[in-house]
This record gives sequence, structure tokens and C-alpha cells, in this order.
Amino acid sequence: MANTTFNGPVRSEGGFKQITKAASTGTITENYSVSSTGQVTAAASTTIFQYNYITCPPPITTMMANSAVGVLADGDKFGMIFMGPQGQMYPASCVAVGAFAATGTAPMLDGTVPATDTATTHAGLNFAMDGETTDNVGLQMICGGNAQGTGPHTFTVGTHSGSIDATFQAADYTDFDCIVIGFRKTEEFATGFNAAVAAASAGDLVYTDVVAFGVQGDTNIEIQTDLNNSGTSTSTDCGASVPVDDQNLRLKVNLSSAGVVTYELVVNEIAGAGTLAAPASTAAFTFDDGDVLVPYLAILKNGTATDEIFLKDITVTRTPGDSFERL
Repeated sequence: MANTTFNGPVRSEGGFKQITKAASTGTITENYSVSSTGQVTAAASTTIFQYNYITCPPPITTMMANSAVGVLADGDKFGMIFMGPQGQMYPASCVAVGAFAATGTAPMLDGTVPATDTATTHAGLNFAMDGETTDNVGLQMICGGNAQGTGPHTFTVGTHSGSIDATFQAADYTDFDCIVIGFRKTEEFATGFNAAVAAASAGDLVYTDVVAFGVQGDTNIEIQTDLNNSGTSTSTDCGASVPVDDQNLRLKVNLSSAGVVTYELVVNEIAGAGTLAAPASTAAFTFDDGDVLVPYLAILKNGTATDEIFLKDITVTRTPGDSFERL
């Protein structure tokens, strides 16, 4: 059809859809739509959370204070606002795992930040919390909103697909019992999750429905999953090369619209780059249809060695993308 130019407004009672058509197959792809009520929905994949320690400004952390400035108890919550490479703003909800004292390090950009990352650059967003002086402390962070899933960051099985992709770096990975990413069903924070994952064996992961992929038990790349609050997780040693000290570790967890979860990783590449591949051993897992999920990361320190854990890069994507309702 030829181009058509209208002098007045184009009106439709049933909404509007913008599409593209593949020339070779005729396949129609819906890019975004406007419903009859004025709701705009991006049908294509949308980045709903993004941060890189070089290309983005340092995130803003709320005051970490409970009984005193710079003091948090286990389970105390705080917020962060991440800025994307084009000035986008992404909220994050966090919880302290273990106590945080005034001597601790609040999440902050740390180290000498280069113009270009290398696989061995020891810098980034430091998530050590109070770990340089205290054992078994850390945090959990939900990317894009809160634990109850009331923000635009949620994934509904049967509707959304997407992924969480993060690059970490530590001088000595054995100083951390838990460096994991994944998806979990929306519910209030449970700080016992970090230690349960750190056990690197079947047990109660506390959350009702959850997948965790990454460093577990300080020496292995593992997967832990639990469905419908079974009380006993499935623990899988991925058989991958253990994280290499002082090298980047990139982890990715993919979620299909049917709730099927898959895993990828790569080591010793610049942040957010490299060729991802599935681990040698993996674990089949599918969330239930209709489950509402949030993407998260979790960290737990092992021992009191003076060592940082850096988040260098993180991206969360979702398809369909964001929806906006007219006011």
C-alpha cells in the first residue's frame, strides 16, 4: 500500500497497532500497540534495567540508617536509583543480609575506573557491604522495583519473556559464598535465602518459587531451584570452570514466556561482552503459568578478608516491553 497523508487526526475506536512485515516470508511483527483505552504497549523487547560502571553515572543510595546513621540490622531495607547510559532512571529495592555497621562500605563506585574495561580491571559498584570485617553478610537487590512486584519490572509467566545478565569481578571468589542472579516469585524479602544458597546443596531456599545461578559455596558455579515451596531445592553443579580470581564473571538467566529457565556464562571477558554458552551441566526448571516474578541478585561474604565484590554491568530485558496508561 502506498503512503497516505492525513490532514486531520487519525481516529480509531478499536486501538492502533504498528507493525513490520518481513519481505521474504510476509510474517507480521507487532512493534507496539495502543488499546481502545489509550494504553500504549511496546511489543518488542525492552530494556527495563541497565547499568555499566564506566558508561553510567554512579547510582544513588538512600541513607543507610536505622538505630544510627550508617547502621542497619539484618532485614533492614534501603533503595537505590541507577542511571542508564542515556540518563534513564531505574529504581532498585535492596535488603541488608546480616548487620551493617558504620565501618561498612555502602554500595558505591570503587576502584580506579578506566576508559575501557578489561577482564581483570578491579573496579565497579562495590557490593561488599560489611564484609570486610564481618562474616556472612551481604545483600539482595531486586532490579526495577519492589519485592511485592507492584512496579513495571515484573514478569508474568504466560505473558513475558526476558533475561537478567550481570558481570561481576572479585580478586578472590572464595571470599564469597554466594554471588547469584535469577528470578523469584514476588514476596517479601527473606534474608535467610543467601545462606541457603551458599550451602550449595539441597535445602529450603525460603522463597516459594526461585532459581539461583552463580557462585555457591565459594568454589563452584551451581544452579539451585525450588518450585511451589517444596522445602527441598534441586542443586546442580554446573561442571563449569570455577570463577577465576581477578577475572570477570558474566552470568545470564533467560526466561521464556512459558516459564522455562535456561542459563549461560562466560569468564575472562570485558563486562557485558564475550560469547555466552550454557554450562556443561544444567537443570531443567519451569515456573508455573501465571506466576509473577522479579529479577534479583544476591551476595554473601565468606570470612572477613578485605576483599570487594564488584558489579560491573547489569541488564534486564523483557518482552513485551513497557506499558503506559493515559492519564
